[in-house]
Amino acid sequence: MKRLIPRAEIELHDLTKIESPYFAGNQIRTYFAAPYALPGLQDLIRDCHLSSQVVVEQKNVETLIEKIERGDWLLVMDTPFLPLSRECRAKYGYLMGRRLYAGPGRWKLINIDYDGVKNTVAILANRLGSWGEEGRLFGSDGKDFENTTRVMTQQWVRLERSEEHLASRSAEYRYGDLRYIKQRFQEGEDNWKVSGKSWHWQPVTADITYEYKDGINE
Repeated sequence: MKRLIPRAEIELHDLTKIESPYFAGNQIRTYFAAPYALPGLQDLIRDCHLSSQVVVEQKNVETLIEKIERGDWLLVMDTPFLPLSRECRAKYGYLMGRRLYAGPGRWKLINIDYDGVKNTVAILANRLGSWGEEGRLFGSDGKDFENTTRVMTQQWVRLERSEEHLASRSAEYRYGDLRYIKQRFQEGEDNWKVSGKSWHWQPVTADITYEYKDGINE
């Protein structure tokens, strides 16, 4: 499915489904003999104050192509040759509006802050509780660090090129936004362990996290 849309509607469409204006110009040339075959083309023709009867004249064709190549009108299609998402920031940033600054992405770990004072108190309390365990070196068991805390800081960053297939499902935030996740070191379920449990930071959060529009995180 192909259709032309005015630049004002760019916010309504996934950038991975919009053809680069450079390639879109050549793709629409074949439709000038039958403008009705490409949804939106007749709207572009009217926008240029032309009619379908005179559009085939070379000077009129070039007027329409110029509108496309400038990005005033955009070609939406299922499989673009070069999606606008790949080059919009470098070459076509002026088309983007708020999407130059916000859009699909992923949460990336940028910092971990351990609560030094509270953790010291928690570790001392754990040590007092372990004094009766003869022959065990303190710190050799996860429970020695029980209830220590830390805060993960993640930043919303753009998807890598290899991840662009996730863009249509991804939640959207302003690039550079931060989120803070407070974790506590506790014993919890672990399907990789024979015992079914292990000591780890909870809630479990990967360094790279994908958030989707349906509320699912991976």
